[in-house]
Amino acid sequence: MIKKTIIASAIGLCAIAANANDIYDYLSQSAPEAYKYNEYYYQRASHFATLPVDSDDIIILGNSLSDNGRWNEAFNDANVKNRGIISDVVQGISDRVSLVTQGHPKKIFLLIGVNDVSHHIAPDSIAEAVEKLIVKIKTETPETELYLQSWLPINNDFKRYKNMIGKEMIILQGNVLLEQVARRQGVTWVNLFPAFADKDCKLPAHLTNDGLHLNEAGYRIWCNEIARYIAPGYEFNPTELYPIDNDDVVLIGNNLIGGAEWHELLGNGNVKSRNTWLDACDGFPALAKSVAKKAPRKIILQSSYNAVSDDKRANVSPQFNVDSIVAKMEASILAIREQSPETAIALQSLVPVDYTFEKYADFATVVKQVKAANKKLKKLAKKYGVEWIDVYSVMADKNGKLKDSYTNDGFRLMGAAYSAWAEVLRPYVNE
Repeated sequence: MIKKTIIASAIGLCAIAANANDIYDYLSQSAPEAYKYNEYYYQRASHFATLPVDSDDIIILGNSLSDNGRWNEAFNDANVKNRGIISDVVQGISDRVSLVTQGHPKKIFLLIGVNDVSHHIAPDSIAEAVEKLIVKIKTETPETELYLQSWLPINNDFKRYKNMIGKEMIILQGNVLLEQVARRQGVTWVNLFPAFADKDCKLPAHLTNDGLHLNEAGYRIWCNEIARYIAPGYEFNPTELYPIDNDDVVLIGNNLIGGAEWHELLGNGNVKSRNTWLDACDGFPALAKSVAKKAPRKIILQSSYNAVSDDKRANVSPQFNVDSIVAKMEASILAIREQSPETAIALQSLVPVDYTFEKYADFATVVKQVKAANKKLKKLAKKYGVEWIDVYSVMADKNGKLKDSYTNDGFRLMGAAYSAWAEVLRPYVNE
């Protein structure tokens, strides 16, 4: 349970964030029964709680649509910060918004409520909840400029999200109500819907791969729509949405790499990440080749369990083949060397797993094998004269498992873990 002295003030949330279990308790207690937040919510929220927000910052606050954007890269501004969480709902934002408002940011761009639609909540109830959220934000940080963004159209031709089937009119009704909320509360209404809707009021197929989320073309439109609000006179017309140049340090890995705002953790806007969403490393050589074509200053590779994706798309298992993993990481190094010989390379160790979680219980029997894999990867780094970064030793407890406070599912990381990882990376990024 949380100590009463910690929850006595909103500022105490930063202290809570240092302990994975504390923030889990805090947010769990805040969540009503209708919204059982998933593991990712707590991972991401605990990470945000370790990151500062100040009066120069512009916060992109919302659900997966916000989470999936690299906003600081798109606007070439380290003060544009991502505070999105996949699957988040209005109540979820309300429960964690003090992590943002306590920093009194310059601007907040809010887009939330579509997941509430998928929970079959009526649009007027969602609008009422959003209005309460806006009142809360205005009360906690009255000097912050708040922008309420409309819901985007959906495309049910993909038949991907069953709970959104037949909800097209709900989206339209919700946007009418949200615009009224914005006017009542005196916040700026940003109507994104027309820029994304085709003649049938659907999200065009060329802007999405699932009918709900956006691809790069979609994010270009979104950035263009909000650019004038980001900064007066700002014209968004980049040759690349997420550019990489020769001053950058790029982290390449699986979804562990994708789970953190590395440029914030390391205080360096030139730190960027590119990741696959699977846990295996079979996609790393192609990704490394693509990044190396941009000739960044350094590429830091993260080693991953399993060389090849399995049928279930869940690849963290103890039946990994060390030699196959080493071969994939070697192919990644060679791809970088071929494309950009001047780019420095570093190779990271495997991250430990917490085998006390049932789905990773078999890892208890392969702790020695994991250590042996790291030794082979270290030899690979030496063979090619690349830097070796030992993350495992910092993440593992005395029994060789991921530390208790570093995870809530056995593998994916809480904020404290990312903070520890960043300290390991810091000298390699800043040298």
